[in-house]
Amino acid sequence: MNKGFLLFPGQGAQVVGMAKDSYDTGGHAVALFEEASEILGFDLAQLTFQSDQETLSRTENCQPALLVSCMAILNTLRERKALSITGASGLSLGEYTALTILETLDFADAVRLVRQRGELMEAAGRKSQGGMVSVIGLDGEAVNAVCQKVTESGAGKVWAANYNCPGQVVISGEKAGLVAAEDLLREAGARKTIPLNVTGAFHTPLMEEARAGLWKILTEVSLRTPLTKFINNVDAAMITDPEMIRQSLARQLVSPVRWEQSCRLALASGEKTFFEIGPGRTLAGLMRRIDKDVKVVSISSLEDIEALPG
Repeated sequence: MNKGFLLFPGQGAQVVGMAKDSYDTGGHAVALFEEASEILGFDLAQLTFQSDQETLSRTENCQPALLVSCMAILNTLRERKALSITGASGLSLGEYTALTILETLDFADAVRLVRQRGELMEAAGRKSQGGMVSVIGLDGEAVNAVCQKVTESGAGKVWAANYNCPGQVVISGEKAGLVAAEDLLREAGARKTIPLNVTGAFHTPLMEEARAGLWKILTEVSLRTPLTKFINNVDAAMITDPEMIRQSLARQLVSPVRWEQSCRLALASGEKTFFEIGPGRTLAGLMRRIDKDVKVVSISSLEDIEALPG
């Protein structure tokens, strides 16, 4: 039997055609897209499989598309192979997929939530005119020091937003502050700084308006205790209480994603095998930077599923 901890990607992993081969097999994958389309009021399969990358990558579009695609791939895997899930976590948006798999969230609620979350983030991003930059080759402490220096200088507010793995931190904030920070980060020894194609300063206090809107929506959604281990982003902690999870999801919009710390907690809890479910192999790469000996299996296609034992 295939047994392990599930990892789900966040915004940025989306690609036109993701989960298409799962959809073409019929079964639960088709049902998921049809249900999501009815909820959203548009054809999600058409958006995911036939639109262009720019349209798919709009925040309000890619979030439901990515959630449903990951669910479709996982359901196809479960239809064809034996799988025992020991726990789950997801990078930012991927938290909603993890919580749906663990039956904390109903699928219909998750689809509505991520669509509204995307709309709120897009609106807040337009208002704040912020951005994000990936920093390669510096640790979190050094990056934080630069962010603090830039913010205190008045050049612009900047924060560390994603602690992805050793030597990879993403900063987020006002565009002028990001430009100033890039120069200082390279002076501090960063090998590379890469501006990201996003529409706002996600995971910072500049998303407060989006957080407030999401919180109002979250209070109207029923949450249950996860079936097994769930590790959240903002605290890198195992949490089971539905109310704590609710608060965590709202805080996530204005707080850094502690992905490296979350992965280390999963390893410390005894996890030895991980399955990355969804397009790309980014999470597998991050995990191997955290622990080069860990086993990570990336599942993004029917071919990947068929290659599994059982």
